[in-house]
Order: sequence, then C-alpha cells, then structure tokens
Amino acid sequence: MNRLLFFASDFHIGLSTLLTDELLAFHQAGIDVVAVAGEREQEKGLSQMISKIPTIHRIVGLDDHHHFRSLATNIAEIIKSNKITVIHVQNNWQLALAAYAKYIVLHNRHLRIFYTIHGFRHNHPLKSIVARFVIGGALLCLADRVICMSSYLKRKFSLLSYKIELLPLGIPDNFFTEKQLPSTDNGLQMVFPAQFRYGKNQDVIIRAFAHHIIDSGDTLSHLILPGSGELLDQMKLLTSELGIAERVSFPGQCTKEQIRQLYLQSNIGIVASNSETFGQSIVEPFVLGRCVISTPVGIAPDIIEDGVNGFFFKTEKSLTKVMGILYNNPSMILQCSNRCFYQRDFFRWASICNQYKSIINYDYNG
Repeated sequence: MNRLLFFASDFHIGLSTLLTDELLAFHQAGIDVVAVAGEREQEKGLSQMISKIPTIHRIVGLDDHHHFRSLATNIAEIIKSNKITVIHVQNNWQLALAAYAKYIVLHNRHLRIFYTIHGFRHNHPLKSIVARFVIGGALLCLADRVICMSSYLKRKFSLLSYKIELLPLGIPDNFFTEKQLPSTDNGLQMVFPAQFRYGKNQDVIIRAFAHHIIDSGDTLSHLILPGSGELLDQMKLLTSELGIAERVSFPGQCTKEQIRQLYLQSNIGIVASNSETFGQSIVEPFVLGRCVISTPVGIAPDIIEDGVNGFFFKTEKSLTKVMGILYNNPSMILQCSNRCFYQRDFFRWASICNQYKSIINYDYNG
C-alpha cells in the first residue's frame, strides 16, 4: 500500500487554495496522504480546512528557499517516520529537497517522486525556453512521474513523454451547482480573474471591448477584471483613455468564493493569456455553464470546440469579432452554456482522484 507525502504549499505563498483543494480531495478519496506545508496560508481559513488530514507537518521556512540542508533533513525524517513511498512536489525547490532526502539522507532509490508542472515562465517566450530546458533536465534526472494538467503543457515537455501523466486539476464541489443558465438580457457580462502582469493581456480585452462598443452601439455589456498586480493602475488608466471606465470593474484580489459568485452573475468567462499550464479561469466558468472565450492555451484546446461550446481568439481584432457575434446572437451563449454543463463532470475531484490512484497503483504493482 502506497503512502503519499503531499507538498501543499508554494514559494512565498505557503498553504495554497488550489493545493488545499487537491489535498482534501485525495484524503476524501481514501488516498493515504500525509501533508507538508509552510507556516503561511494564501487565504484565511485554509489551515483550519486541512486540520481534517490526520497527519500534517507545518515547516517554518519551507517556502522561503533558505536553509536547504536542514529542511531536507527534516523532510527525510518525516518520510522515514511515516513510511512514505511516494512524494508529490509542486516546484523545483521542493524537488531538490525531496531528491536530497531520497538519495543523500535516506539512500532509498525505491522512493518515488511525482512532480506537477505549475509553471515555467510560460508567459515570457524567451524565458520559457530557458526554464523548460532547466526544469526538463531536473525532471529527467530526479522525477519518476511528471503530472501535466493539459495536452498543451504535455507538448511543451514532449522529451519527457515517457514520464508524463496527463491529469487535469479538479474543481471544488460548490462549483457544480444545479444547472442554471446565465441571463442574456443585459448583453455580454464578461469576467477574467487574473494577476495584472505581463502575459495576461487584460489590455487586449479592454481594447477589444472598446472597439466592440463603438462598432455595435452596445450600451448594456460590462467587463469585470478581478485581481491585483503591477499593471493594475495601467489598465485602469487605459479604460479611462478609451472612454469605457464605467463599463469595466476592477474589484481587486478576490477569494475563490467571490470569483464563483462573479461567474454566476456573468454569462461569459474570458481568458487572454499568452500561455497557461492549466487555466482555472478557463475551467471554472466552463463548469458553471458559462460560455468561454479563450486564447488556445492550457486546457482550452482539450475541452473547447470553437463555435460549439466556446470560442477561440488570437488577436484583438478577432476577439472584437467574437464579442459582436455573441452580442447579436445571445442564443449562442445559451447553446454554449448547455454544452458545457454536459461535459463538466470531467473536472470533478472524485474522477481526478480515481485517475491518480491508478497512476500510483500502476507504479506500485509494476
């Protein structure tokens, strides 16, 4: 029987919302899991949520990238005392700690390391090439299994294909509400939650929206851009310069529940990123039965059929065109919504956990 050591925190964040959901889903699915995380939490209440896990180790400094040897020795003790057979890490620092504990401290070559690729400087074309080379080399040498959350990501690391398992993230159960079609009486109500930084391209959406308003005479539609970051003030200024400041809202950093409520009040989820490893901002509106307009990144090409259950765009001009089509044909929004509802069970955590169990058991038995 395998016992899993799951790293549930990330660099400078601590216990993260996404990884807390995954950890709790594993536990509820009957996976024998031990949790390790730094002392901080991304959102208030996460530490209380993981108290349901029987064995939790909170390690001070785990996510600060200092005191490597002492942290690795601490982790080795946790592995040994809990009889861990599989370690699941989320970043390169954790991979290095796990590998050091495995080979240098424990001398245990049977201990297996899983690694989920969450990012590789993927919104920066040049930096991403270097990052893929560095991360790929480390995974080639140190990881036993590599978890990719989309076919898009798997292609980026094709040289590791023999180690890669394609496994998307699940979405919390409260996103699987009863079938509730969005309203189309108030035009396009669009939401894109993301950090305001290079590669997220909120400016593309804002400009496309401004062009749409001019082209169509649309007086109803509204755009909501939750999030924070260094480009936030620049985006606010852009809406003023284009004369649409009253048509665009910036609610700031929102909790997962606040984002869910924004989607429920919308009819379109929109994503303009250069690249995504997965794309929660693609999947969350999809699961809630909202029409998704996205660049062809992350999980989007795996689940969206252009013009059937969503729309793709690559340029500002093409995004303006899609907005015009949906504004003039609101029934298409409802058609997309209906089709999303029929496909959304793919992202239930129960389904994801069953696939994860198969991966662990295959390795264990094989």
